[in-house]
This record gives sequence, C-alpha cells and structure tokens, in this order.
Amino acid sequence: MITKHSLLLALTPPLLALLLANCSGKDGQNGAVGATGSKGMDGATGDAGVMGTPGEMGAPGGPVDGGLNVSCLSPCHGFNGVVAQWQTSTHYATYISNLGGDEVASWTGATACGNCHAIDAIAQRVSGNVGFVGTAGPTDLLHGKLGYVASTNQTLNEATYAGQATVAEVHCTTCHDVDATNDPHVTGGAYVKGSFPLRVPTGKNDQMLIERGSKPGTSDGTPAGKFNVGNVCISCHRSRKDVTNFILASNDLTSTHWGPHEGPQADVYSGKGGYAYAGMSYGNSSHQAFANGCVDCHMPPVASNQGVGNHSFYPQLSACQQQGCHVNTKSFDVIGGQSAMRANLQELRVALNTSGYLTRSVAAPYDALSPSDLLDLTFSLDQVRPGAKGLSADLAGALYNYLLLARGSADGVHNPLYTRELIYDSFKAIVGSAPTSLPTRP
Repeated sequence: MITKHSLLLALTPPLLALLLANCSGKDGQNGAVGATGSKGMDGATGDAGVMGTPGEMGAPGGPVDGGLNVSCLSPCHGFNGVVAQWQTSTHYATYISNLGGDEVASWTGATACGNCHAIDAIAQRVSGNVGFVGTAGPTDLLHGKLGYVASTNQTLNEATYAGQATVAEVHCTTCHDVDATNDPHVTGGAYVKGSFPLRVPTGKNDQMLIERGSKPGTSDGTPAGKFNVGNVCISCHRSRKDVTNFILASNDLTSTHWGPHEGPQADVYSGKGGYAYAGMSYGNSSHQAFANGCVDCHMPPVASNQGVGNHSFYPQLSACQQQGCHVNTKSFDVIGGQSAMRANLQELRVALNTSGYLTRSVAAPYDALSPSDLLDLTFSLDQVRPGAKGLSADLAGALYNYLLLARGSADGVHNPLYTRELIYDSFKAIVGSAPTSLPTRP
C-alpha cells in the first residue's frame, strides 16, 4: 500500500526540493514549555551585619525560666539561702523527727508545751490566746511571761497552749509576723529588708522576761536584758521554771522531769536564772555586752545573701573572730575555756551523783550514773533520779543549777563568769569545800 510518506521517500531529491519549494502553509504552533531545571548552588555567605544596640536590663524579680521569680532566690531560696540554712538547723531536724510522732498530743491536752513547740506558738502567746485557771492569767505574755498565780487557789501555774496547730515546727512564721500584705508568695513582690518583722518587741528598751519571780509568792518575772532582735530567742529558750518559787525550804524529787526544761539558754545568758545562794553576788561576762545577744554569734549576717542573718542558728566561729574578741582563735575552746568548764561541771556532776540525785534510766528502778555514764560528758542527757525527799533549798538549788548549766551553758560559753560562780557555790553546798578544778570563787 502506497502512503504519502512512502511516496515522498520515492521522489528523487531534485523533485522533492522543487515540490517543497512550491508548497506553502500556515505556521505551526509553538511547542510546549520544557520542565523547570534543578536549583543552582547557593551563593557564598555575606559579611556579618553590625550588632544592634543592647536593650535595657529587665526589672529585678522578673520571671525567668518558665516563671521562676529571681527575687525568690535571694535571700530565701538560693543554694545558701535562708531556707537551705534552716534545713540544717536543729529546729528543722526536730520538726522532721516529730513527723508522725506523739509530741502534738502532749500539748493538745491543755499543757504548756505548744507555747514553744507549735508552729504558731509565739503568735498565739502575743495575741493573748492561752489557757489559764481562774481570772488573773499571765501578766505579760507579750514579753514572754507564762507563769502566774491562779486566782482560784493562789498557787503558781503556767499558761497552757490554746491554739489549734497540729504541727511541731519552728518555721518562718513562728518568729516572723507574715501575712498576705508582706508575703512575697502572695504578693509576687521581691524581698525588702525589714518586711518580715519579728513577733516579739525588739526596740532598744524592750526586754523579755525570764520566769524568775522577784520574791516568793510573786510571779512577776525578771527582765533578761536589752538584746534587741535577740529577744525572739529568749521568748522560747528559757527554763520555764520560776526558780524563786520552784525551790522551796524542803524539796522532794518525784520525777525525772524535776528542774528546768531543756534549752534554758536565756536563764544562763542573762546571768539571772540560776538558784542564788544567800550573801553571794553574781556577775556577767563580756558576752552580755552584745547588742543583739544570741543573734550576734548564732546569726551573723551573710554578705552574699543581702546581709540577712544565718538561719542555721549554729554559732559561727567567724563571729567571734570578726567582733575583735577572739581574732586568732581556731575553735570555741578559747584559751582552753570550754575544757576547763567541762572539768568544773564534771566535779559538780560527780558530787550530785554520789549523793544519789542523777540518773539516765528512763524507767524505774532508776539507777545512778554508772562509771561509763560519767565518762560521757554529754551533760544534757542527765536527768533527776526520783526518790530523795526533804532536800534543803541549798541542796535542791545545787541540783537545779547543774541541770541549768548542763542544758543551757554551752560548756560555759554563754556566760563564763556566771557559770563558774554557780558551779563553785553549788559544789560547796554539797561537799562543804571548793572544787579541786576551781579552788577560788571567780
């Protein structure tokens, strides 16, 4: 079959050329656009532009890192802030040890314990919310007085805790008056120095009272001294006993809890809380000249923490050095003072134990301190051995003084002169002569 294509191929070249030359027609349409080619290589990076002007610094305490407020870090929540310091303290350790324990039950039964141990202890006291018998009640709760003479029977009593707290914790709000107007957790503001006022009076003329009455039958208290912010320590660290009315002409030892409560540092530091022997005078050491009392040694300011006091509450050796008192000392045993005081107190302890007045037994029969007990110089573990009756005031006073010093003198550091005077007088009342380690009364 002959097609157009085969016919054209059959034509000779000259005829084909002639034929094509005499043929004309319309131009054909343009062909379709081809596919886009691949992207060429990027060009070289240009020179860096000039850095812009830095912006203004943000306001202090602005939120960072998902909302953490910088003001929280200092002085409270930094690695060495108030909270971290407090968590190394005995106050915090006691709180942890009491979790799930039975201490709270000891004050919910109308006892005095919660007046120091409850988280709202001081707040309840200074507001006047305490329990008492009769119509008189405590005379000066604001300055720490908890003892009173009951109007119903004229006997000496101690105010009881009347709050509702079920937590045994000395916390920020225990000592500081914090509410919705000054709490940064509520306001979102930054800490401002002085914004956390203490709950007790801290003016230059304010004095907390220890329980010691001015005379038998009178519960009026004794001013501890002018110690400014140190007043808050004194409000709890006290004997709870009015030694004037506690030591009688004749005394029976009926309980291991006879005598001053644990932690009676204020009675020693003030130089006023021990049993005073007739005709003897008592003095104080240079430590009583500290403007802020306990705080100057136990809470020196931390420069890197806005100058806020150290809230571990442990005495700081740097405080002793920096105040110009013991510049070159390497320990609290300054010139062997603590070692000597331990020897003095040990002599008094042995004399009392020989007389049958001390024990470490927790239940009957109560044994006297054993030779191994006497080798342990942790004096604060000693308790009264029940059973003795009819002790004279001077003998009972010697036992009272030993317990006061064992629990609150810090081996004499709190008031070296007063401590030695009490030891000398107390030992002589028992033995009739001076201690070998303290042959002369200071």
